[in-house]
Amino acid sequence: MADHAPGARVVKAFNTRFASYIAPDPRHPAGRQVLIYAGDNAEAKTSFHQVFDDVGFAPIDIGGLRDGGRLMQVGGGPLSALRALKQD
Repeated sequence: MADHAPGARVVKAFNTRFASYIAPDPRHPAGRQVLIYAGDNAEAKTSFHQVFDDVGFAPIDIGGLRDGGRLMQVGGGPLSALRALKQD
């Protein structure tokens, strides 16, 4: 995706989440929904983290687009469709 948008600051996220888990409040009595993300631009990842932490998710940076993106790739990544809660 980043190759198709020269100059864009790409952060890959949400593809490990089923839509039905994104819509409701990410805060639960047992913790906050984990939201993993990857990107190559530190500033973009910091902004992403702050926004979605404020929304109520528990964002976790798993690295750059190449390696982190593969971990959450639908249909083969070990983190694909992961549903986890982080206790604060």
